[in-house]
Amino acid sequence: MTSTTAGNSFRIAVAASLAWSYHGAIAAEPTAAAEAALQEIVVTATRREERLEDVPISVTAFSQEKMDAQGLKNIEDLTRLTPGVTFSRNGSGTNYNDESSDINIRGIDSSAGASTTGIYIDDTPVQARHIGFGSVNAFPALFDLDRVEVLRGPQGTLFGAGAEGGAVRFITPEPGLTEYSGYDRAELAFTQYGAPSYEAGAAFGGPIIDNVLGFRVSTSYRLDGGWVDRASYDASQTNPLTPPVYTGTTERNANWEQTVTGRVALKWQPTDNLSVTPSIYYQHVLLNDTGAYWASLSNASEGIFRNGNALKNPSDDPYLLAAVKVEWSFSWAQLISNTSYFSRNLSSRSDYSQFDRAIFLYNSYPPPGSSGYSTFGDKQTNLYQEIRLASIDNDARFVWTAGLYAAKTRENVPQSIYDPNLSAESVATYGPEYAICTTTVPCPKGLIYYGPTDQEDERQVALFGESTLKIVETLKATLGFRVSRIEVTGATAAGGAFNGVPLVPLETTYGSSTQTPVTPKAGLEWRPAHDQLFYTSVSKGFRSGGVNAQVPDSCAADLQTIGLPVGSDGQRHVPSFYGSDSLWSYEIGAKNTLLDHRLQINSSLFWINWKGIQQNVYLPICGEEYAANLGKVRSVGGDVDIIFRPIKALTTELTVAYTDPKYTQASCAGSLTFNGTTCSGATGTATPVASAGDVLPSAPWTFLASAEYAAPFAMLGGRTFYARLDYQESTAQPGVQPSMDYHNSIFDSTLPGVQGARNLSLRAGMRFSGFDISVFGNNLTNNMPILYESRDLASECVTGAPCGAAPNSPPEYDNLYFARSVRPRTIGLTATYRY
Repeated sequence: MTSTTAGNSFRIAVAASLAWSYHGAIAAEPTAAAEAALQEIVVTATRREERLEDVPISVTAFSQEKMDAQGLKNIEDLTRLTPGVTFSRNGSGTNYNDESSDINIRGIDSSAGASTTGIYIDDTPVQARHIGFGSVNAFPALFDLDRVEVLRGPQGTLFGAGAEGGAVRFITPEPGLTEYSGYDRAELAFTQYGAPSYEAGAAFGGPIIDNVLGFRVSTSYRLDGGWVDRASYDASQTNPLTPPVYTGTTERNANWEQTVTGRVALKWQPTDNLSVTPSIYYQHVLLNDTGAYWASLSNASEGIFRNGNALKNPSDDPYLLAAVKVEWSFSWAQLISNTSYFSRNLSSRSDYSQFDRAIFLYNSYPPPGSSGYSTFGDKQTNLYQEIRLASIDNDARFVWTAGLYAAKTRENVPQSIYDPNLSAESVATYGPEYAICTTTVPCPKGLIYYGPTDQEDERQVALFGESTLKIVETLKATLGFRVSRIEVTGATAAGGAFNGVPLVPLETTYGSSTQTPVTPKAGLEWRPAHDQLFYTSVSKGFRSGGVNAQVPDSCAADLQTIGLPVGSDGQRHVPSFYGSDSLWSYEIGAKNTLLDHRLQINSSLFWINWKGIQQNVYLPICGEEYAANLGKVRSVGGDVDIIFRPIKALTTELTVAYTDPKYTQASCAGSLTFNGTTCSGATGTATPVASAGDVLPSAPWTFLASAEYAAPFAMLGGRTFYARLDYQESTAQPGVQPSMDYHNSIFDSTLPGVQGARNLSLRAGMRFSGFDISVFGNNLTNNMPILYESRDLASECVTGAPCGAAPNSPPEYDNLYFARSVRPRTIGLTATYRY
């Protein structure tokens, strides 16, 4: 099936679903609530409490109970079961950090600049910018949460510039003022080919003074056992064209991960109309080593996963979020103030033994005893203040929300590279004139690169509002806007033999930008009956620009290939600043509840136009990258979610989503423009960086089928027995990404795009008196797809054809491929207790 045929088929299916739902709404007579009625879910996707079925946005909501039933423990699990969302661990390149990741919502994803997906803990954004190679997003663990909401489509009006493609919101439980409650969870699991995993956590809360003062505390510990071994190989048998030979295991199951969380919250309610809720959330993630394995040393089909790194790649990521929420109710509106402070201090180390030698020695494999490494940091100190005023009655003819937002954020991503033997190896291989470290460019203690500053500061003030007018009883119109004043300043400072310059003085780059974006939203809702909603909306998303660090002189050949100009100093430089980007999203959808609330069908279609896209341009000869604004992308697709409860004991769900994001025009570097065949301008000619038809990484089709049967059994003393099945599948992307397209100036056609994946999970257990004890199996078919693959340096194929296809194609010398897969088959036992 071609992608065009698939897209047309999907649009026909959604249209048929909408028509059928409306027909059912008219034909079915309302009856008394059936025993099998589906439970209603309340969300705050529009910054006010509403039934999920009343929200004119494509939203998926997970309660803590649902996450436990589906065995969701982290963001990767969560997004795997969310339609239209692709999550990728992409730390296989020049960082190797397992925390490096991207969330793609409806095809909107970027490896450069501010995040395209807003990550919120309650009302506070915690996402990171893509700065250098060391910045990664922070995601809270899925423990003691009221719910998680995934909002698809731009949320710029109510959530700002960080939610260009959508938002993921982690909502924590409120402290109890009238009754005590608790939640405990313990788990033990065994992974095939790997080490055991275990978890223990407890949460407790209730009134200190009835109706006046309450609390909620929680803590959790989780250890995810590794399954990738760190191995040794025979370096004497390797050369640029010969794969390494495995000789032994250095550390088994090295990629284990430890997560510790803690939260304390108080709620003081001196009057019925006023409450103050201070809270502190702490999380500490410790990774022992990377989960990226060397393809040449591994065999995924046989459960053999090895990396040959001389050094392991640890990461230490603590962060703290402190917030004070004030709610003040009036007879006509509610005032909500959220003041928060987010502090994060990630530190990580990556084995650069292979990377350094691929660049300087044209051989990825260091001799025995030689090694190099890079240290990274990601330090964030962010202050936020939001005040919003919202009408109280959701059923009023005029419903509105207005607010003021201010933020002051700072993120710095320092990097240093140490490789004590690299220069001597270069001299021994090529002669004295190839010394990397010299008296004029020294490398004290092997320090070949020192970059203490790669920083961006942002000051933002925004005024926002959204209102809904009931035109007639069945028809509403919504209009919203956000006007922001965003000031971005950045600085980079770096030096060292890696760049071919002395450590003193450091090369420093500054940049700044001030913008005043307006992000509007408009929509219509038609509700022919209480449980039937049809809607359409148009909204805008926006991201601010940022500062580029200058790349070393060794990137001159790359910069010439893409057509960047020669500066007054005779060198080629990347632009010091990249601009903002924006998109428009058009959506139609329906939310229909039928058959006495036993059937729900939520569906939507979308069309997104994205322009000036901030994307990283990878420079394969020198191993560096810079951010540029590349062309236009059109993303189309939709999703259907059907939940059916034919009898009280059985709940089934089927979700289908389709996403097709493609470049609609070629993109050129610098000031060059595309003339239909090539990029040209005053600085010369070059082939494009991206071509029309290239795709952004995204799974075209995602499917989810779930069923849960739960009923009391006499032989179990009346306790409820339940069994649950979840099957998820995503299809491989047929197109090529810009970095893999040989029509472009810089590419690596040997790398795969997004590959298909499937996962079958089962869970069975008993529920009684607040307890839930179950056994489970995840990835029962042991499907081990390659989710991501890369190498440090692409081939130097700059002739417009794949490697080896042209007579003057230069030889390849980096055949070291890093791959990443999913956790193998895992069997375990989970126990939870709620009261």
